Amino acid sequence: MKNIIFAFLIGLFLTNCKREENTPVAPLMETVDSMAVVNVEGSFKGIGGESVSGTAKIITAGEKYSLVLDQFSTNNGPDLHVYLSKQARPKDFIDLGSLKSTRGTQVYEINGKPDLAEYKYALIHCQQFNHLFGSALLSEIN
Repeated sequence: MKNIIFAFLIGLFLTNCKREENTPVAPLMETVDSMAVVNVEGSFKGIGGESVSGTAKIITAGEKYSLVLDQFSTNNGPDLHVYLSKQARPKDFIDLGSLKSTRGTQVYEINGKPDLAEYKYALIHCQQFNHLFGSALLSEIN
């Protein structure tokens, strides 16, 4: 009887942890203001077996800050969010919202004026399972 209950619990666990793929996959081609200035940028690297590539850039157009994911690509997952973070892990961050698509160029507005010396990472993070998909270390343009 114990083996049957154990097998049932394992099956239930595996069923509930099934990886969902909720993020849209249609490529985006959002446009960036041609007068915008690139402040910092970095290349994405996948983490924990995830495939993430492309460039993250923080740009300014007037007083408005935005994070641009350029030539971006990631494998899909549930509840993927874009963070601007002080660390390479999602501990002290600004949540810029849900990832719009797994591919393409996408723009995320940043409220206020972030201290770019502190917020050095762009992260792709699955909130539902607290799983980091990828990060980009942002550095000044030379």
